Amino acid sequence: MDLVKDDVGKLFFKLLIPSIGGAAVVAAYSFVDTIAIGQGVGPNGTAACAVFLPVFTIADFIGILCGTGGSILYGKAKGSGQPEKANAYFTGSMLLVLLGALAAWILLFFFQTPLYRLFGADDALLPYVKEYGGMIAAALPSFVLVVCLPPFLNLDGVPNLVLLAAVAGAVLNMLGDWIFVFPLNMGMFGAALATVLGSLIQLVIMGGYVLGRRSSYHFVKPHKLTTAFRKTVTYGFGTAFSSLAVIATTFAANNQIMKYADTAALAVYGMLGTVTALLTHIYAGTGQAASPIVSSGFGAGKPERYWESYRLGIRVNLFIGVVITAVCMLVPGAITALFIKVTPEVMEIAPMILRIYAVSFLPLGISSFLCVYLQSIMRAKPAAVIAVMRGLIVNCTLLYLLPLTPLGAAGIWTAFAAAEVLVAVIALLYLHRIKRSP
Repeated sequence: MDLVKDDVGKLFFKLLIPSIGGAAVVAAYSFVDTIAIGQGVGPNGTAACAVFLPVFTIADFIGILCGTGGSILYGKAKGSGQPEKANAYFTGSMLLVLLGALAAWILLFFFQTPLYRLFGADDALLPYVKEYGGMIAAALPSFVLVVCLPPFLNLDGVPNLVLLAAVAGAVLNMLGDWIFVFPLNMGMFGAALATVLGSLIQLVIMGGYVLGRRSSYHFVKPHKLTTAFRKTVTYGFGTAFSSLAVIATTFAANNQIMKYADTAALAVYGMLGTVTALLTHIYAGTGQAASPIVSSGFGAGKPERYWESYRLGIRVNLFIGVVITAVCMLVPGAITALFIKVTPEVMEIAPMILRIYAVSFLPLGISSFLCVYLQSIMRAKPAAVIAVMRGLIVNCTLLYLLPLTPLGAAGIWTAFAAAEVLVAVIALLYLHRIKRSP
């Protein structure tokens, strides 16, 4: 697989399915857990998943930051004919991801209860969150590494290995959820155990390849380690921040929901948070499919290759967004029943919430892809601006302002949709401008 010479369309679609599968698998663990917990434990369990979601987000942030940033730098260096420099960037990103995982591990180990309180857990929900979170916190580095490694495997021409790892992890997780939560009646601890086992098998498969003889990657001494760290963070920040910003959004949304609504609404948001996380990973997977072609084409000085990748990526994410939005609009009750052991209180509000919130899924695909794309053509600052606007400034501002209007509690769900539409429009206008510039 020659990322600089082979047909762009064939390369993109060869990378697409494995990239989407690999990127989505961590979110899929939470997705499957939410269904198992919603059916086996009930609305309190689903609400606890919403509280715990930022912990998965921390793992995503560290993994995406190092994996995306390091792979972009590796691809550019390799595309410009500098393999030694490329491996120096790989080594630097691996060191950085291990340091980040260790820091998050220590933080979660010592400050578990205060963090859960911060993310919205009350006295009723805290035992559920702790039961689910203890096992996952112990294996947090695994969740970080399985997010970091797929972009490097794509660059090395083995996207199907990413897919194999994703399928193995997902199957083990689903089987574990069914066995542990239902026949063995292990509740939230059982769902967490299944998730950890799935992540570990995924890490064994991908990590075994990177450390094996077939891999093109070699650990070398970076010439300037701090420079390698800085560049990795710079070119990974935009996409990674989109993930990290979920923490701020979840904090704001959880508190606003409890202020203007009730636990039933928080349970619905727990379901929506899981769906959004899965979609965000799928959309980012499209970006990961394009990124090796884009960064290699940029390094080789072939703009026609990276602009063709842009068109393909946008079209794929628009298609996915239209399908998911349509399903949510047409059958919101069925989707809710899939995730939650429904109560009259939940079914009374879920269809309205789902139909408003689903509007955000289409523009989310655009902004998610554009963050990865901009980083891959070495425009890290605009990618970071888009990520910060979407994840922090616009989203959180509207979450606090719109409920004060006559919309009331409906303003919470409208805020998500309005923020995504606004940021996607701004991002597309910027891409149009740079494409027309000489």
